[in-house]
Amino acid sequence: RHPPGDPSFFELKSINELAARAAELVRMLLAYSRKQTFRQDVLDINEVLGDYRILLRQIIDERIKLDMVLGRDMPYVRADKSQLETALTNLCTNARDAMLEKNGSGELVVRTSRSDAAAARKDGFNHVEEGEYLLIEVSDNGCGIPPEMIDKIFQPFETTKEQGKGTGLGLATVYGIVKQSGGYIYPVSKVGHGTTFKIFLPAYTPKAEEKPKHEEAAAAAQADAKPTDLAGRGRILLVEDEDGVRGIAAQLLSSCGYQVMEAGDGEEALDLIKEQSGAIDLLISDVVLPGIDGPALLKEARPYLSGARVMFISGYAERDLAKTLDEERTISFLPKPFTLRQLAERVKQELEAVEAA
Repeated sequence: RHPPGDPSFFELKSINELAARAAELVRMLLAYSRKQTFRQDVLDINEVLGDYRILLRQIIDERIKLDMVLGRDMPYVRADKSQLETALTNLCTNARDAMLEKNGSGELVVRTSRSDAAAARKDGFNHVEEGEYLLIEVSDNGCGIPPEMIDKIFQPFETTKEQGKGTGLGLATVYGIVKQSGGYIYPVSKVGHGTTFKIFLPAYTPKAEEKPKHEEAAAAAQADAKPTDLAGRGRILLVEDEDGVRGIAAQLLSSCGYQVMEAGDGEEALDLIKEQSGAIDLLISDVVLPGIDGPALLKEARPYLSGARVMFISGYAERDLAKTLDEERTISFLPKPFTLRQLAERVKQELEAVEAA
């Protein structure tokens, strides 16, 4: 509501940018502490990297040569695709910076192969448990990591970059994502010659219905397309115990044309769901609530929700939520902190899915 000519525009823009930076720091710390909520899917890593290459080419400098060497007959893995891409992005941007710092150019190689614990032991890394793994290697010919830094690189706020360049959380984030995926990561580096980060992800044997299909991937990509028109119709129950968050979200959704009911805790929400049995199109609920929490509310409310969609919002991982998301694939999840536009886009997608059904 404050366009560029408004006297408050500059200050509001600064507030928005600083809030976005704070939100990104929160996400990094949650990743490092392994408190993010993951939605794990069965992934064909070569397929993931094939799509990711386009994005990666835009991220790294044109002076960097990019090469992807994808192995054959690769095992599947179970991981969160977006989190894995975040980890790879952090590794590749670090590699880019190291190569540009050394000689203004370089070569980045991303390689996949089958592997096992014996391969890690050859590198002197003895913590990988026995079993079959998918190995992702990210190699650069940059300046390398000094020996005294090797044992510290995954610690938060440890960085070799100049002050003001980077947060010192990039590799800590990568470590948290890999560990929460059940995997292992370590560097092999030589000063002046470059560094290779090796990620070991446990191989997974999927059931027939779990195997990723090209058609399903295309459908998922289409579902992820962000709507440009955020207006819509439908009855929404918004359950959030923080008055400020709930009030602003309800105001936004009402302005988009939705009928919005509000509840400040699980008990109040359950009463409303029973009163409005079968009339709610979308339930949006925080996970951590006073009294009945989000997953418990869903369990109690199921008989009264009919064909309603369910979307959980939360700032950090809850074991019950992770289990619920894993068991019920139709439930969506929006991690806090999110922007109002992200909320409106997701709500539009969910209610369009109700109409389609």
